[in-house]
Amino acid sequence: MFQDTASVLFGVEGLQVTDAQALPDGTLEVWAVTGYPAAAACPDCGAVSDRRHDTVLARPRDVRRGGDPVAVWWVKCRWKCEAPGCLRKTFTERVPQVPARCRLTRRLREQAGTEVAGRGITPAEAARHAGVSWPVAHDAFAAAADPVLDQAPAPVAHLGIDEHRRGRPRWKLDADTGEYLLLADRWHTCFFDLSGGQGLLGQVEGRTADDAAYWLAQATPAWRDAIRVVAIGMCSIYASAVRRMLPGAQIAVDLFHVVHLAVKMTGDVRRRVVRGKYGRRGRSGDPEYGIKNLLVRNLEHLSQGQFAKVMATLGSDPAGQEIAAAWIAKEKLRHALNLRARVTGSAPCERNVRDRLFAFYDWCAQNDDIPELVSLARTISRWEDQIICAVLTGITNDLASHCTSC
Repeated sequence: MFQDTASVLFGVEGLQVTDAQALPDGTLEVWAVTGYPAAAACPDCGAVSDRRHDTVLARPRDVRRGGDPVAVWWVKCRWKCEAPGCLRKTFTERVPQVPARCRLTRRLREQAGTEVAGRGITPAEAARHAGVSWPVAHDAFAAAADPVLDQAPAPVAHLGIDEHRRGRPRWKLDADTGEYLLLADRWHTCFFDLSGGQGLLGQVEGRTADDAAYWLAQATPAWRDAIRVVAIGMCSIYASAVRRMLPGAQIAVDLFHVVHLAVKMTGDVRRRVVRGKYGRRGRSGDPEYGIKNLLVRNLEHLSQGQFAKVMATLGSDPAGQEIAAAWIAKEKLRHALNLRARVTGSAPCERNVRDRLFAFYDWCAQNDDIPELVSLARTISRWEDQIICAVLTGITNDLASHCTSC
């Protein structure tokens, strides 16, 4: 128990404040002595010593006082252990917040780990704020995260699977075969809770079907059976893993990737047509180049003047009409995707979604002389059921960014 107000405010168990002053640079200087009875016990045999050998001045780092740093001067004793049979001759005092040979208080480490876990900042930022090194902040975060990671995740109704690029791959040369072996893959597969607040559920190295299936296989059968919908990109690898490990779950494609594919198709047609028309890449001053940014925008977001500019440019010659056909196909596909409840405010009907997709297919068939359009229609046809599932359920890996792009 603390015996004075200064020690109570300082808040380090086992240290008693003897003096405190604010330095001109704002640093709070605290002088303390040991006020912990168990500090004089030998760490090996546990015998309490009453023979002082020396006095040691330690300077453990501590948490800040507001925004100002705190400089701790701890005057502690070195004791002699005179217990029979004990091999330790001397030892210094220690308290729960500052163990032996530790130059940081325990609460400073815990603060760095809590900021990374609770606020979502990087270990580097937490280390700068606490005045410690990056490994210290990272180890503190790992110590805070390990108990959480050891717990089994709660049941998930909507699961998200997506790839994440992390750093560079690392290779090792096999001396026997002369071939390079992959030590660390730059691609990881991440699993998310889309129906609850658990966030990132896990991460496994690699992005093959076996890598994703390996993580799912670690879960219990009851946990896998609770999954109703899995959101993925337009990736046949992850679809294969889901069908293998979650046969009862539906697959929903992120609509962001569908729209991105349609926008890319429009750009590909424009670049091909411009190169065929001018014999070179598009450049500033070309009519088609002047509307390239308008073609990637949503139709409902164009002003009347912008829409008139697009129509006047694309209707001037056959080359522009080919670009217009691709642009209209993109908007017809978006027209089908916009039936989701977030846009209309009401539950969508599967028949209406299929009708609008049929209108998109029909337009592509009428313009089957455009290879990029035919390729897009074939891709959408292969993923049609998964796209309809995404429209009906509204499930996506990143609702905010994906729907903004759609």
